[in-house]
Amino acid sequence: MINLVSVDWKLENIDTVLFDKDGTFIDLHYFWGKMSEMRVEEIIRRYKLPLDLFEKLCLKLGYNVSTGRMLSDGITALYSRQIIIQIFCKDLNSFGVDLSESDLEAIFDCVSDMFYKDMVKYTKPIYAAIDFIKNLREKNIKTGVVTSDSVESTVLTLKHFGWENLFDVVIGRESTKETKESGVPVKLALQKMQSNPLNTIMVGDAPTDYFAAKNAGVDRTILVATGQLDKKSLTATSPYALDSLTDLMFS
Repeated sequence: MINLVSVDWKLENIDTVLFDKDGTFIDLHYFWGKMSEMRVEEIIRRYKLPLDLFEKLCLKLGYNVSTGRMLSDGITALYSRQIIIQIFCKDLNSFGVDLSESDLEAIFDCVSDMFYKDMVKYTKPIYAAIDFIKNLREKNIKTGVVTSDSVESTVLTLKHFGWENLFDVVIGRESTKETKESGVPVKLALQKMQSNPLNTIMVGDAPTDYFAAKNAGVDRTILVATGQLDKKSLTATSPYALDSLTDLMFS
């Protein structure tokens, strides 16, 4: 087991570390920004909407086209895929687009198929996190991914960068019927890894990651300000907040 130490706190007796993907070890602004643009472009094309709605609809998805960044309070930052579909469907209805949640989910699926063919073009690592994960593996710590993205997308990313051996398990949105924040995906990861939640920590970049762990009995979550929220905002959810995983030491 290991201990992890920052200037403000210490986490002891750790043998398992679970990671969120986007915003934690993958740059989410680049990745989800392009995904948001493609979703909106497909909706505009199918429903013959005015092109000047493009930036407005991207904002509804939580992406600011002008800055190239995802919004910290946007729906993509705060919610799972199904809830995003529910909210965005209502937004589209308010713009006069006659579609159902199932229609919108089909569009999301279609765009995902197109996106993942060129996914590696839109994927940038957060190298501080990758170095941290490699250090964990050298210390024989069990590691896993629990993400709201698909297993297929995640595995493709790992293979592209040669990271297949960095994780013992990958849990994605299709791994369970429940949302990430329900805690069920984290419980599944622990089950597959035969890990005790008392000796496990979660590492993520958003409150969703904290609740995903908490609802699975994992009481210690490190939140890193490499996603859409700054350290001060993250501290309101978890006392274990960092600007970067480079701020951690092993003991």
